[in-house]
Amino acid sequence: MYIICDGEPFYSNQFLHPETANFASDMRKERIDMSFSIGIVGLPNVGKSTLFNAITDESADCSNFPFCTIEPNKAIASVPDDMLYHISKYVSAKKTTPTTLDVIDIAGLIEGSHKGEGLGNKFLSQIQKVDAIAHVLRLFKDPHISHTGGTDSIKDLETVETELKLKDLEIIGKRIRSVEKQAKSGDKELKKELDTLTLLEKKISENEWIKLTDVQDKEKALAKELGLISLKPEMIIANVDEATLKNPGEKLDNLKEHAAGKNIEIIPISAKIEEEIRELPKEERLEFLAEFNLTMGSLEKIILSGYKLLDLITFYTFNEKELRAWTLTKSGTTLDAASKIHTDMAKGFIKAEVVSAKVFLEHKSLKDVKEKGLLKIEGKDCKVNDRDILYIHFK
Repeated sequence: MYIICDGEPFYSNQFLHPETANFASDMRKERIDMSFSIGIVGLPNVGKSTLFNAITDESADCSNFPFCTIEPNKAIASVPDDMLYHISKYVSAKKTTPTTLDVIDIAGLIEGSHKGEGLGNKFLSQIQKVDAIAHVLRLFKDPHISHTGGTDSIKDLETVETELKLKDLEIIGKRIRSVEKQAKSGDKELKKELDTLTLLEKKISENEWIKLTDVQDKEKALAKELGLISLKPEMIIANVDEATLKNPGEKLDNLKEHAAGKNIEIIPISAKIEEEIRELPKEERLEFLAEFNLTMGSLEKIILSGYKLLDLITFYTFNEKELRAWTLTKSGTTLDAASKIHTDMAKGFIKAEVVSAKVFLEHKSLKDVKEKGLLKIEGKDCKVNDRDILYIHFK
């Protein structure tokens, strides 16, 4: 599937290998495969737009007043991939294209958003479009930053989560009322849908923290069709100050304890420091991060968490024109990979030649891999492994 954001898309390459950073700039001229999308969500003035700027290398307005962001800021960030760089040294492709992460900075939610408070309905509809949610919570006080309801991070999280659930219950309620009227005709399929809707409504109402992984397949399919928000995979981004980043304190420990029972990952980040880092030359960024005992930037942390949340892997394709990275679900087959590249390729699928990137790099040429019998011939139902290189044969 090829998707491009409305208007002129922009790309981040701040953490790519220095010799591959120019790859992303070539992507502006073509349609881009959207690997997966993450919506940055939270109360007003918790650092969402600052974080957005830090991980996308852009300059969204971060003014200190509620609803500074009205329309969502969007960016396509190139996924850092050293493996892609190493492969590029041994193939003759004219260009190299990394896979991408679609990042959407959504305006702040407040209590009552599900009823439309603070343009809440508009903002909640934007969250419906993303694959995963990144909750941004501010864990420090700043007299120069206004903040809705104080700086109790757990209370902030619960406020946003409640609004997401209430919006979902509103969506389900409307669908139930509509199906109930139609089901009076005796349609068995509508009766099944009504039963599923009622069960979903009950589960969301009674469970503090329920996700798509906790519901049955028929409920999952209907939840996706309705665009339910509270069931989406989530991560927590704890926006901390410099002191807490160096020495995590009680506030971060309390938040970790709160999230532990919900099996949700917490990523401590100083959005302000990350934004300052992007002003540095690329070779100095890692040195600056090391001062805070960090080995990677926030974009890489979010991508790793996103891949884990959505069960994603990376695979590669190349020919004389292009070496390209793609994203696929862990359960994806060679036919799914072909469909990801182009629907015609999937329709006319004949076979796939497959080799792991590790094996390819050991031999440094496709010719050598073939001669040693290491290039596997697979059918359409073969599962694709992380870091496989694929060559699809099709009619």
